[in-house]
Amino acid sequence: MGRDVVKVCVRTRPSAHFAQDQIVINQAANSLTVRLHDAPDDGLFNNRDNSLAFDFHHLMHNSSQESMYENICRDTVQGVVDGINGCIFSYGQTGSGKTFTMIGDTQNFEHRGVAPRALAHVFGEIAQRPEMDMRVTCTYMEIYNERIYDLLGDLGNSDARTDFTIAEDRNGKGTFVRGLTEVEVGSEEEALNLLFAGELGRTTAQHLLNRNSNRSHSIFTVYVAQRPKSGVSERVLTSKLNLVDLAGSERLKKTLEMSDGRVLDDTLKKESMCINQSLTYLEQCVVALSRKGTSHVPYRQSKLTNVLKDSLGGNCRTTMIACIWGESAHIEETVSTLRLASRMMRVKNKTHAVEILDPMQMIKKQERIIKELKQELLMHDALSERSGIVYDPFTPEQQEDIRTQVRKYIAATSVEDAEDALQIKSVRHMYEMCEQFKQIIKDIATDPTAMASGDGGEGRNAGDVAKALLDGDGLSPAGDEEKEGGTFVGREDKTGGFSIGRAADDSRPFSKGPISPVPGSPTKGTAPDMPLSPTMGGFDMAEVKTGPESDYDAKAEADYKADVAAAPDAEPDLEAVNGDKERAFSMYKLTLGKEINEQILSAKHSLKNLRGRAKAAASSVNASKIDIDDLAETLRQRQEDRAKFQKNEAKQGDDQIVEEEDFNMMKRLSAAKRNYRSAFKDLQSLRQEIAAYEREVESLKYELLTNFDTWFSSALANLAAGGSKSNTDLAELDDGEKFQVMEERRVLEDNPDALAFFHAQKTKKATLTQNSVALRQLHRNKRNL
Repeated sequence: MGRDVVKVCVRTRPSAHFAQDQIVINQAANSLTVRLHDAPDDGLFNNRDNSLAFDFHHLMHNSSQESMYENICRDTVQGVVDGINGCIFSYGQTGSGKTFTMIGDTQNFEHRGVAPRALAHVFGEIAQRPEMDMRVTCTYMEIYNERIYDLLGDLGNSDARTDFTIAEDRNGKGTFVRGLTEVEVGSEEEALNLLFAGELGRTTAQHLLNRNSNRSHSIFTVYVAQRPKSGVSERVLTSKLNLVDLAGSERLKKTLEMSDGRVLDDTLKKESMCINQSLTYLEQCVVALSRKGTSHVPYRQSKLTNVLKDSLGGNCRTTMIACIWGESAHIEETVSTLRLASRMMRVKNKTHAVEILDPMQMIKKQERIIKELKQELLMHDALSERSGIVYDPFTPEQQEDIRTQVRKYIAATSVEDAEDALQIKSVRHMYEMCEQFKQIIKDIATDPTAMASGDGGEGRNAGDVAKALLDGDGLSPAGDEEKEGGTFVGREDKTGGFSIGRAADDSRPFSKGPISPVPGSPTKGTAPDMPLSPTMGGFDMAEVKTGPESDYDAKAEADYKADVAAAPDAEPDLEAVNGDKERAFSMYKLTLGKEINEQILSAKHSLKNLRGRAKAAASSVNASKIDIDDLAETLRQRQEDRAKFQKNEAKQGDDQIVEEEDFNMMKRLSAAKRNYRSAFKDLQSLRQEIAAYEREVESLKYELLTNFDTWFSSALANLAAGGSKSNTDLAELDDGEKFQVMEERRVLEDNPDALAFFHAQKTKKATLTQNSVALRQLHRNKRNL
């Protein structure tokens, strides 16, 4: 964690009447001296200084907008892209050039201010980092008369809310205003559109020193979240950039008083008082931060200082631009600004990168770790010659086997029999035994005769033998599913397959939906890397079926392969599809992306074969399960009939021999269970192969979409640089379209980087024209509150 002082730069407003005799500038030493008028010689002692000297980090006198940004602001913006919070704000008296410094001239690309240049810088860095997934969002607010207004809200909404809450988020955002419109942007042009649209909503008025004076403080915030596109890391690096244009301090006698002493406007007077009050509170915070040993900083005295809490003494790299109007009439305001700037140089911030954890990536990472640990345990057991150890949740068959062992343990009459009945192999095995003990106790509490016919002793009659064979071989008789809450594998009906047990509370469906062919969001539609659990009691037929994307059509594949073979290997012609992204993607798959696309087709073909085999295996499992349930039900019915007959004949005490038909049926039941287990094992193996191929397909699709996205952005830029329309196309356009194309060509010839600014400028003009009435009403409503 580093400690950075606030970087302070003083910028002078160009003026033909600059007070050179009173303000002496040494630009090489970044120092400035203000000479005050000599006091009158009236015989009284006067200890007032006749001159004041100031030293700053930078001093920009008659400087251009480009030199201001490159020398003063570039490092702060670069830090935001690298993960360090940044803030750039302008301070000074009204009319000193603060808004021109921050926003600039929206009609002239060369005179654009810090904010447009910072946005171009951010997106330029993003374009140079294709390996990173970077998400940029923006908010824009103004503080007018101690009320917060959302400048990105609906311009036509006259009842816009002002009851926003200033909150603090320790997981990345820091201090922010809850409820502001937060817009995600994907390009420099989109961000500039938000900046210019917000400028239209700012409250302005005219007074004696400024024809277009801003009556509010504005804060344009850019949030940047970045992570590697590989998806292997769950850490997200977050940062934010505050671009602050403060309203200017004012003296009423200079801005509002007429020559006869009357106040120009009562509303302007109220606004000036609120502006000066908030700037006074800002100065109090700066004074408190510049003193050593100060325990309290009055951030909460105003909305402005509360919102800028991170930028003043917090986790932020802050740059202050102090704007002065170097004329003799404004010497007092100049000295006041320079004094605050000098105090600001003693404020120190603690800067460090902020990382947050993505919960979805954390879940995937933990699942991967658990899977690897299980594999390590299995390898350790194999080397230690420990067999039969299970680390996955027990299947219903395994649970029933443990239940049988518990019954034998309960019925054991000697210590040796008890030790043989229970052999604990792992902690999970022990927990499952305890669970079965608890379940048996509950059964006995419900039905005291539940253990009367258990398989734990000698001298059992024929009915006991049949029941023991049924209960001890792994599947409970029909009807137990209802009693046990549906946790066992069992047939629900003749036509609907069989149940696979209750799903876990945190389980989610495995996504097989199609991936959107439009790139730009490559992670959407990808199936989560979730291992298919081999512990389920069956295989749902719905999982064997595929979605529309994975349906295999041999004729469609043959036609597509013929198109691929006939397509040239050259780069697709983006102009031929008029820049349409979907059509360009279709062409890209046939040309530059042909190799990856053929791999996808091959993997899909293998998936189709595996799914067909899995469907057949699932049918075999279902058939075996139906046979098991039918045989179990028949044996149960014969046992009940025999018990009734013995009761009527009073022969229930006599030993009975198992009938040959019952014995043959028991053998068939055992064979059906063996077939069931074998088919289920094959099905589990097929499911694992299907999951592996599905992950391969998703990985190939992601690679194809990423490559296309990179190519499309580059090709679109090359197309724009080479002219968007040929001379033949111009003949087909109307006059308005021809003029727009000619303007774009002129802008590209002068400066290719100016195209986004040019488009945003035109969008601003259109917005102003369409919403002029709404904007006037919006300003009138705010100033009349």
